[in-house]
Parts: sequence; C-alpha cells; structure tokens
Amino acid sequence: MSDHTLTIPSPDLDASPAPPPLQLVTVDHVMKSFGDKTALKDISFAVPSGQICGLLGPNGAGKTTLFRLLMGILKPTRGSIQIAGLDAFEDRVAVKRLIGFLPDEPIFYSYLSGHEILSLSAAMHGLDPKETLARLDPIIARLRLADDIYAYAEDYSRGMKKKLGLLLAMLHQPRLLVLDEPTNGLDVESTHLFYDLISETAAQGTTVLFSTHLMDHVTRLCSHAVIVNEGTVVAKGSITELSASFGDASLEEIFLQLTARPPQR
Repeated sequence: MSDHTLTIPSPDLDASPAPPPLQLVTVDHVMKSFGDKTALKDISFAVPSGQICGLLGPNGAGKTTLFRLLMGILKPTRGSIQIAGLDAFEDRVAVKRLIGFLPDEPIFYSYLSGHEILSLSAAMHGLDPKETLARLDPIIARLRLADDIYAYAEDYSRGMKKKLGLLLAMLHQPRLLVLDEPTNGLDVESTHLFYDLISETAAQGTTVLFSTHLMDHVTRLCSHAVIVNEGTVVAKGSITELSASFGDASLEEIFLQLTARPPQR
C-alpha cells in the first residue's frame, strides 16, 4: 500500500469558485504516542460545518484514540485539533459544551431511570430539565423508548442504552455530534430511526462525525469520508469524489484496497 495520503482535489471550474464551507473540525498534523508506541501518525483532515462525515478504518487503526483527542480527553503529542476555532485540548471545557458524544458502549447510573438521567444531564448543562424533556419527548417517542423511559437504566438492553445515549448526545443541541459505532446493538428499524434523526439534525446545521464498519450506511448517510489505516489517513474527500477517483468503485472496494494487509509469508 502506498505510504502517501490520497487527497481528492476540488475540480477546476470556469466560473469563480464559491467560498469554501466553514470547517467546523480541523485536525492538523496530529500525532499521538503512548510511550514508544505511536497510535496516530501525522493525521490531517477537516469536516465542513453541517456535513456528515464517516470515519472508517479497521480495528486498531486509531479511531478511538482520535475520538478521545477530539473530546479533549487526550493531548496530542504533536499537532492540533480545532473545533469551531477552539483548541480541543487547551479549551476542552468550552469545547465539551459544543460536542455531543455517543460512545460505543454507553454507561449510565444503574440506579437512575432514563428520565432521571436525562433530567440530571439537562441540569448539568444549565438547561431547564422540564423544558428539555418536553423538547425531547417527540424524539423519545420516535425511538420507541417512551414506554421504558421511567425504567431503571440497568434494565435496559444494549439497543435501549444506545437510544438513551443518543438522546443525551443531542440533549444540549450541540454543534458537533461525535458517534462511535452508533448502530451497534440496534435492530434494523432502530438503525433507520437513528439515521433519520442524524440526517435531520445535520440538515438543521449540526456537524456529524461517526465511525462505523458498515460501508453501505456511510454511502447512504455521509457527504464525506475519512479512511484511516495503521494510524494514518489514507483517503479523504466527498463520497462522490472518492468513488470517481477509483473508477466509480464502491466505498467498500476503496476501503478494502487501501487497508488490505500483505499476505503473510
């Protein structure tokens, strides 16, 4: 596999080009090491405001580390991450107010109900719990969680925990949604509901960055994709441009080509 990153250039147009979209997320030459192990090597990409970007990569590619850097949990060894013009680590308190995060395995206070968890989170964000829950009621109903919202979180299935986690991520109307494998543990109907909500949220101006192993979901949902392999970005661009640059190949074919490991001898 080539060592250089494939970046899809914008096409040349005779007319004056439109101004580029505001980049809500800018990852600039980021490296992250843990002792003598380098997890990320010179990562750079941007996510335009109001767009949905899929982060793709095999297990161990560095996606989880990248999400932890975005959240300000980790500090880059080198480089920087800007979110709405703020440094993700140095300004992490302010940045966290801009981000809604759904981890792959959401963890809640088991002795609280879903309703109590949402109310507590609203209060922690400085929001009125009653008004916030009223605003979320239609989404709770769409996610088929209304009948269980007063049940203890410890009794929730994995899919129900994912639904509650999405509600928590969206509760404070963040500018950026970061979703780690958001549909793991969901049935087909719930997966479609998730993606409908994500699409509607992006249409209202929220930027979305999510990781998944399901290429067809990225093709359906995303405007852009970033493919990471062995700690480096191997391709980035719009879905249309990526496909065209590989002879109209599917995203899955592109992914397999760029992340294939050489046969062992």
